[in-house]
Amino acid sequence: MTLRSEKGISLVEIMIAILIFGIGISAAIRVLPVSNEATTRSRNLTIATNLAQQKIEELMGAPYNSAGLAAGSHADSDNPLERIFTRTWRVTNNDPLNDMKRVEVTVEFVTRSEDDAVTLTTFITSRR
Repeated sequence: MTLRSEKGISLVEIMIAILIFGIGISAAIRVLPVSNEATTRSRNLTIATNLAQQKIEELMGAPYNSAGLAAGSHADSDNPLERIFTRTWRVTNNDPLNDMKRVEVTVEFVTRSEDDAVTLTTFITSRR
């Protein structure tokens, strides 16, 4: 009786390898849309935060009695910004102290998640 060396790969081994490869590919395909949505959400939150910060810096540099710092709600004349962002701000006089203004800048954007807005708050005093 002579022992033969069995070289090569059997059909069963090929089928198992294809099955394992297919499971891996299908798992990756299912994760891809979730990953893409999370990346888009993160990018939009970053852009919204930057737009709000930009407006706060602009208002902090404006004279205390300027139109943009008048009490009430204001909307950016350039809305929508970058096609999907809407920037508004609200000014409250004498909050928290006399001769101070509370400024809340909100940037909203359309998304499927609950985090569809960023609000930054600052206080501006007449003594600057």
